[in-house]
Amino acid sequence: MDLQLIRDCEIGEGTRIWNFVNLYGCTIGRDCMIGCFTEIQKGAVIGDRTRIQSHTFVCDMVTIGSDCFIGHGVMFINDIYPPQTDRSRWKGTEVGDGASIGSNATILPVTIGKGAIVGAGAVVTKDVPPGAVVAGNPARLLRFREGYGPGGE
Repeated sequence: MDLQLIRDCEIGEGTRIWNFVNLYGCTIGRDCMIGCFTEIQKGAVIGDRTRIQSHTFVCDMVTIGSDCFIGHGVMFINDIYPPQTDRSRWKGTEVGDGASIGSNATILPVTIGKGAIVGAGAVVTKDVPPGAVVAGNPARLLRFREGYGPGGE
């Protein structure tokens, strides 16, 4: 019985992949962790040392940087008017290095800046600046982490 479906992927050394995952056509960096019941689709790119917890969906056109944390049940979306079969109308998402996304967040096609924090259950509909802390539905800026924001990075 197969406990994993891993097809046509580039997976870096030291990466640990738990059971019951679907990975196809994606690129995953070194020393990552991919949790149970996670799907990462063709075209997705995951940086080094990034942890993706269980029940998460990472679709095509999503790039997640290095040293990121993606909580349980995070859903990335590339089709804002589903079902859109015309791939040219899909949009991508970029998650900067060191960002953290809380459990059950929904991420529409946006850019999440370096070191940003997205609260659990947030629905991110707009870009998140580097070092910002956002939460809610829709996600709103709460504050900036120390060293970021006005006068920071």
